[in-house]
Amino acid sequence: MKLAAFGVLACAAALAAAGSAAGTPQTTNMPAIFTVKVTISDRGIAMTPNHAARGSTVTFILTNRGKKTHTFVIGEAKVGHSQGFKQTLKPNGQYTKVMYLDYRGAMKFFLRSGTTVAAKGSFKIT
Repeated sequence: MKLAAFGVLACAAALAAAGSAAGTPQTTNMPAIFTVKVTISDRGIAMTPNHAARGSTVTFILTNRGKKTHTFVIGEAKVGHSQGFKQTLKPNGQYTKVMYLDYRGAMKFFLRSGTTVAAKGSFKIT
């Protein structure tokens, strides 16, 4: 009788240990986190890096080093449309935006100074 009770307890302990190990995720990777530095001047834009992976979180750090006020637009800046943003920066201004990239493709961006487009390009999501 004591041997049977000991066997039941041993089996229960083995199942508890196996059950807790099976509950841990083995194939899920942590999402990537990138910082993209966007330096704006009166002549154009420098973006480093100009690409990121789908499913990653990107922190855009915009800095206006020019002497004019500039508006930076990337993706769809309208509310309720896809993803993107629009930000106006005064000289020596800085802005930080965090975005989760949930699709593949290219997000077009451009820089406006007043009503004229000063520079344009694309940010690639692979």
